[in-house]
Amino acid sequence: MSTLSSNNNAHTPISMLRSVSAESSTSTVAMNPSTAARLQRLPTPPRSPGLVPLGRQLTLIEPPMTKGIRFLILDCPTDSTLPFYLSELKRNNVTDVVRCCEPTYRAETLQSEAIAVHDWPFRDGAVPPANIIKNWLQLVDARIVKCRNTSPSASEEEEEAPAPPTVAVHCVAGLGRAPILVAIAMIELGMANLDTVEFIRRRRRGCFNSDQIRYIDGYKRGKILKHALGSGAANGSGSGATSGASGLRSLGKMFRLKG
Repeated sequence: MSTLSSNNNAHTPISMLRSVSAESSTSTVAMNPSTAARLQRLPTPPRSPGLVPLGRQLTLIEPPMTKGIRFLILDCPTDSTLPFYLSELKRNNVTDVVRCCEPTYRAETLQSEAIAVHDWPFRDGAVPPANIIKNWLQLVDARIVKCRNTSPSASEEEEEAPAPPTVAVHCVAGLGRAPILVAIAMIELGMANLDTVEFIRRRRRGCFNSDQIRYIDGYKRGKILKHALGSGAANGSGSGATSGASGLRSLGKMFRLKG
């Protein structure tokens, strides 16, 4: 659950700089006082508008209530920086990459390495529409939850197992659209809504604007289960784990779209 970075930016040319996107800005949406007070205690670094260097930051998110379920949040690669990202994707056994922004690199480069690419863009700084949430949860269910249930338990493993399948997701800065999808998946896995904000922000500072936090706070878990979290791998434990049946929720066809 560490953040990997390449910070050789001392001599970064102006052409390699980009403006801070709206997804990492803070809006002025009214919020429940207790929620606002809690969020003020979260580690959020100061941000100012202007130019920031490409960070090449990748953050591995492993929900504490389950083992063998992993997400990788990253900022947006380009064709020139993709080799760096590709090596990290392969090292973390990434099976799928979800793009929440317009393409900035050739998908064929990843596909040639057996990494599927899913283009599900939505507006910068916004919350995901229902159809993208449905697609996202079905992907997580098929790639991660189902695989986790069929993997051997720790007691059955004689040697160190390879890294479990990981789903990567990125937007432009990796601070808004990408982490909100991860937060939604973690809620469906049983974590309390605002705990997901705290958990992700402690690993990837500056995530979420006020609109996105408000949405996460009011998000309701789906009730249509497909692959329930079984005993294929041991459930995690710890202070961040959620007790009870909610920790065994699945991610399949969670949304019935109208029309």
